[in-house]
Amino acid sequence: MSSRQVTGRTAFHGALLTSAWTLGSRLLGFVRDALMVAAFGMSAELGAFNVAWIVPNLFRKLFGEGAVGAAIQPALARAREEGGIERARGLFMRFHGLLAMTLVVMVAVGEAAIWLWRARLGESDPETALALRYAAILLPYALPICLTALAAAPQNLTGRFVFPALAPLLLNLVWITCLLLLVDLPGPAEEAVHASADDGALLCFGVLAGGVLQWLLQAPGVRGAGFPLLPRLAPGDGEVRRTMRSFLPALAGLAAIQINMALDQGLVWMIVGPEANTYAYLANRLLQLPLALISISAATGALPLFARLAAERNFPGLSHALRNAAESSLILIVAAAAGLFAVAVPTIKVLFEHGHFESGDSELLGATLRAYLLCLPAATLSGLLTRVRQARGDFAGPARIALISVPVNIGLDLLLLPRFGVPGAGIATAAALSVQALLLSRGLGTLEIGAPLRLRRLPRLVAPGLVAGALAAVLVWQLGAKAATLPGLAVAIGAGAAAAVAATAVLLPREFGEFRGGLRRRRR
Repeated sequence: MSSRQVTGRTAFHGALLTSAWTLGSRLLGFVRDALMVAAFGMSAELGAFNVAWIVPNLFRKLFGEGAVGAAIQPALARAREEGGIERARGLFMRFHGLLAMTLVVMVAVGEAAIWLWRARLGESDPETALALRYAAILLPYALPICLTALAAAPQNLTGRFVFPALAPLLLNLVWITCLLLLVDLPGPAEEAVHASADDGALLCFGVLAGGVLQWLLQAPGVRGAGFPLLPRLAPGDGEVRRTMRSFLPALAGLAAIQINMALDQGLVWMIVGPEANTYAYLANRLLQLPLALISISAATGALPLFARLAAERNFPGLSHALRNAAESSLILIVAAAAGLFAVAVPTIKVLFEHGHFESGDSELLGATLRAYLLCLPAATLSGLLTRVRQARGDFAGPARIALISVPVNIGLDLLLLPRFGVPGAGIATAAALSVQALLLSRGLGTLEIGAPLRLRRLPRLVAPGLVAGALAAVLVWQLGAKAATLPGLAVAIGAGAAAAVAATAVLLPREFGEFRGGLRRRRR
């Protein structure tokens, strides 16, 4: 294993690098989604694909965005602290083999369940049958994406963030290539024709191949950190069993936002209608840009530092690292949420108003996105609080709290979806995640961790974002129809970003100076 020591500077570097590559991935993701909508329209075929993608995509988000790292990174850090490099390498090798075997069994059981469901369904429900057909192809994606996430753990722990951050970008490149090769997109003067169900099946196979390529991409980084890429079955010991017992609670603790959004899509499908499911899916896709660039990147960068400080029992340092991460993340996420709230409809018009997507679709998707944006501050704080608790060995607490948020979300979905339609799902998720964040912030003192935020500082932390959103909204109003163009969006977004930077420099000069210093060190 590399002897690199993870420090606060490494955490900042990791968050910045992850955020930069994630930005590229999300931009490609918007291209991918625009091509999907242009090819399939707001059709039952696209709705079926989105429903089939829920489970493998949930694995991608849970495993690829933190659960594996939350379980294995603290264990690896403790093993290295207590027994050196060889002990950490042995723990990783045995955990890797056990996880791979478990995933193979889970996928086999899932495939059998899908086959039985399809056989029982027969021809009575063609829309559900199509979703099950796609699900049978996509479910094995869970195996390579989970192994990809596990391969990221030793890389991140030793300060290597490049290959894990490149994995989502590679999937989007494969996905776009498949769309361009397999689907006949309508030209500007052609009558639009939906892509067929068979086109969707071919696309599913392409996505599955992209998952395998994501895993193979990790080979150089894993070997550079001193670990094997291929899983190996070997006799376990107490340490492996403890790590595996931590894995499921770690998964549950980080699952709330992704499970809630997956439930939203399923309930929208059942209560509002199959086509409406696509609005929830696209709103979630747009939400993932600030969520991944800020929330997940900050948590990914901070987790190795949290794990090291907890292993060293440096609890004052751990509290300081949590507060720094929480405050800087809150500044950025409020600015992103407020800015995207202001430019939601123009952004959607630019991205999606092509082919089968019409102006009325933009308005409904804009309302849905704005509702989901309300969840970003709570999701950001929940991610950091969950990881710092897990670094201290508290896996059960975040798991219980996350599970509490799920019935809250379901109950609010059942109440709000019939009344407000698809935007009700966003309101339900925001409320459920706010409950989760509040519960996670309680009881930190028993873990010798200080509070992540000081209430007296909250107005100054959120003020830059509110200023940015207000200025962007004024410019959208002034520009009118021109706001829904690339130049118009650039003006509104650029002015909002400049306002946020200026407000931060005035209201939070120390934080602004630290951020500039971090960027200068990164350039060197």
